[in-house]
Amino acid sequence: MPCRRILLLTLVLMPVAFAANAAGEVVMEALTAKHFRLHLAMARSDQGRQTVLDLEALWQQYEATVGGMVPLYPPQRRLEVFAYEGLEGFRALRGDVPDLMTGGSPFPGLLASPGQLLVAVDGAGLLARSDVAALFHSVSHLMHDAVLYDEGVSGSWWVREGIATYLMQTPYRQDRSFVVGRVRTSEGYITDVSPAGRVASTIAFAEEPKKSLEAAREAYGKGRHVPLATLLDHPADEPWPDPVQRDQAAVQSWVLFHFLLHGPEEALRPRLARFLALERKGQGGGEAFRRVVSGDLNRLQPLVFRHVRKMH
Repeated sequence: MPCRRILLLTLVLMPVAFAANAAGEVVMEALTAKHFRLHLAMARSDQGRQTVLDLEALWQQYEATVGGMVPLYPPQRRLEVFAYEGLEGFRALRGDVPDLMTGGSPFPGLLASPGQLLVAVDGAGLLARSDVAALFHSVSHLMHDAVLYDEGVSGSWWVREGIATYLMQTPYRQDRSFVVGRVRTSEGYITDVSPAGRVASTIAFAEEPKKSLEAAREAYGKGRHVPLATLLDHPADEPWPDPVQRDQAAVQSWVLFHFLLHGPEEALRPRLARFLALERKGQGGGEAFRRVVSGDLNRLQPLVFRHVRKMH
């Protein structure tokens, strides 16, 4: 579904500064739109204007995708995104936002504070479309808490991750429209180490979306996948044993969400909507999924992995 035209409401609201180190400061300015406030180095204002528009496009796609199934709550305030070039800004922001953390993110150079609805990103590579995709992933997680879940509800890991990865991996065009149901091509991350330490080879499932899908299908064929029952029961606030399993679970969550939205069984989408109505209240999980979406996980699981072949 193409995005509607986006109106950038206000630009360059005010300069803000954070102490980077004893020798100087990181001078930032804030660009404000309807749902976001983007803070970035003053020298990158032109790029910032484009990124704010990208974020507003993501918001509209979230509304179309998730809000098309369950009513979203009105946002109480704008989401804050800080784009730095280097580690100094991250260090300064940590002093002001004590709960700034990786949040289990697989993306080096991205930090989040869900309680503050804030994301900090190494902005050096934001001209690359894949870097925008990684930013979409983290911002989608903030949107869950801002407009989807009841206050204090963590929810199911696969729902949060499935939606965020689905939006990250949907093709995003230069005209700021999303190609719904399709999978973006590998556009390549930065080719070397960014100022905040991000390395292309550490972000495999984001860098090579279609390769990660095929790897998930191969893992299933060898019995090395995360069982569907395990995925459904994993709480959002519980870490995975290791990064490899976490990335595998992220891809499978994306596949499951894509299957329920775009798979051959049309009855699954309204069932997903009913499940999300429970999920947002903290009443989701495996048992609710079996009751509302599919009671026979042994039948559903091979259908989900077979769906990988249709994701292109």
